[in-house]
Amino acid sequence: MRSAVNVCENVRGSSMDPRLYVVTCVVATILLFASSSSAQPGDLPYVSNGNLTFRNRTFFLDGNPLRILGGSLHYFRVVPEYWWDRMRKMKACGLNSLTLYVPWNLHEPYPGKYVFDGILDLRRFIQMAQRAGLYVIFRPGPYICSEWDFGGLPAWLLRDPEMKVRTNYHGYLSRVRSYFSRLMSEVSDLQYHKGGPIIAVQVENEFGSYSNDTQHLLFLKQTLEDNGIREMFFTSDGFFNYTEGLNGLDNAPFYTEALPTVNFQDINQGHQLFDKVEALSEDFPLMVTEYWSGWFDHWGSEHHTQPLDDFGSTLTAILNRSASVNFYMFHGGTNFGFMNGANWDFKEITLKTDVTSYDYDALLTEAGDITEKYRIARQIIHEAMEERPRMEIPYDTPKEDWGRVDIKQYMPLDSILKLTQKLRMNRTVPMELLPLHSLRDQDDPGGQSYGYILYRTNISDGDNLTFTDFPRDRIEVLVDGNSVAILEGMVDNVNVNISLGKNNDTKPIHKKRVLDILVENRGRVNYGIMGSTILNEQLKGLDNNCLLDGELLTDVDTYPLEFDENFYTRLSRQSHWEDYNGQTDKPGFYKGRLFIPYTPLDSYLNMKGWTKGFVYINGHNIGRFWNKGPQETLFVPGPFLRQGFNEIVIFEQHKSNRDVIFQETYVLDALNQDTIPSV
Repeated sequence: MRSAVNVCENVRGSSMDPRLYVVTCVVATILLFASSSSAQPGDLPYVSNGNLTFRNRTFFLDGNPLRILGGSLHYFRVVPEYWWDRMRKMKACGLNSLTLYVPWNLHEPYPGKYVFDGILDLRRFIQMAQRAGLYVIFRPGPYICSEWDFGGLPAWLLRDPEMKVRTNYHGYLSRVRSYFSRLMSEVSDLQYHKGGPIIAVQVENEFGSYSNDTQHLLFLKQTLEDNGIREMFFTSDGFFNYTEGLNGLDNAPFYTEALPTVNFQDINQGHQLFDKVEALSEDFPLMVTEYWSGWFDHWGSEHHTQPLDDFGSTLTAILNRSASVNFYMFHGGTNFGFMNGANWDFKEITLKTDVTSYDYDALLTEAGDITEKYRIARQIIHEAMEERPRMEIPYDTPKEDWGRVDIKQYMPLDSILKLTQKLRMNRTVPMELLPLHSLRDQDDPGGQSYGYILYRTNISDGDNLTFTDFPRDRIEVLVDGNSVAILEGMVDNVNVNISLGKNNDTKPIHKKRVLDILVENRGRVNYGIMGSTILNEQLKGLDNNCLLDGELLTDVDTYPLEFDENFYTRLSRQSHWEDYNGQTDKPGFYKGRLFIPYTPLDSYLNMKGWTKGFVYINGHNIGRFWNKGPQETLFVPGPFLRQGFNEIVIFEQHKSNRDVIFQETYVLDALNQDTIPSV
């Protein structure tokens, strides 16, 4: 305020028109407040300018008290044909709000290319929620975590060697501005004050666990406002080191700009977080944006479940604090394709990747079925609200045991490579840096984001292959099509002996051989903690870090195996399949056909007997499998099937099987320690 006073004093004695003098003082005051809007000691707590407001620890919508009872449901993890079913089950549970994330990496797969149709029809999803009688809590990111590849950020950001995501780095901010401009054009008129269901909008996501730079949060809020967002703003944070008491509320205080809300599963942590919110303002209502109703699974780890008694007692305790609550997740769904995320284990120094199923031990199963946890939540909610259920619980979608499907055809790796673009590179280059996917009207390639990448070179001698940096993420080394080594341990300076053999005189045999290095992108890290740069280090493949007898590999044929829709179109037109005569142990595609005589129902594909890869059903990539477990079955939504013949195509990296089985039940807890060894 002092700066504004100075301006007025400086012009008071001048010959300025009195009306202009008043305008000058008003403008100076406005600019001062605009430039000092970040949280400062003594600043007033946030007051909502949206239709959803609060006072005395209570939310009000249109002047009427409201307790938010919400559930997280992600449109991109559920086929559109089932959106309505999941929303009706929300209403029947007693919920009044639907909370959703928005994945930037799906909506802008390459720079400037936007997708908002099919399973990504965000606008239709929000409008459907309104028809179901649900308010919408909008969480646009741009970072969302969510056990989703790169936390929802597009991999092409990493083409910038200086990229620093979730910061005020200019290269990141410019991309966010462009994306938010396009995204908000889809939803800004769906805000509550314009007749839509969106009542609240989150600024970033759990930012306080990653950074204390609240200026970045201020940039994001301003960008949202610049694109027409006016409803209540909020943040959500929890503990990121409970032992030391470290939490996002304290680390990145933003309570003068948005309502602080909390995330937790353990009620002891919850009470401490609630106390922190209450200490910030006597008006702030308590809100659990993420009550973790379960947890996610990693390949090779136990399947997670939450005891029902713990779930019920924690929910009761939350409601007894007069808090609003959102179940994360109400319904998890599926990480279709290659979109699963990963965690970096800083203690074990290894990558732990998420399974395909996002069942999450949520209130509904991966297939949307009612659970005992759902029934407990429904009873507790209706008792707390002192009302009887207004809606009967909808029926589950039926399942079908379609039986065994024999594998009839096989396509080896060399035939697959003929369906893929070959890039001649002078070194090994990460997939994101490949010159791919540039739009016609701009020179801004997007590189390769997902799938596999194969590096091939011809060699005549050499014994030792060395990877100076750890593989990203899983490597199979093949010589003349024969597997020599598998690397998945995150260790630097790994040596692989690829000796080509010697003659009787112990002299090396100089014979041309084909060296292949097949790299799988198993999923990018989706969560980074305070002080870590791990999110900026997610390039996949080999980054000029492979040596043969001490010399860098050069003149490398590089095959981007994206295995996307365009690839499947080429694959489906390919007639050069071989007859399959039994098990093999080399990378390739395997095909069988399933005949369905009537309207298809949901099913589960049991991958027992197979090793590692992914599955297409009629061109839909339903996700990865791995015999490490704990997930053994892949969910197959009925809408992915069709009456008549159905095509099942399996990419297997190692040992194949003779058949697959469609069954009615799922298996998510089949942990297997007897798997293919690796370095």
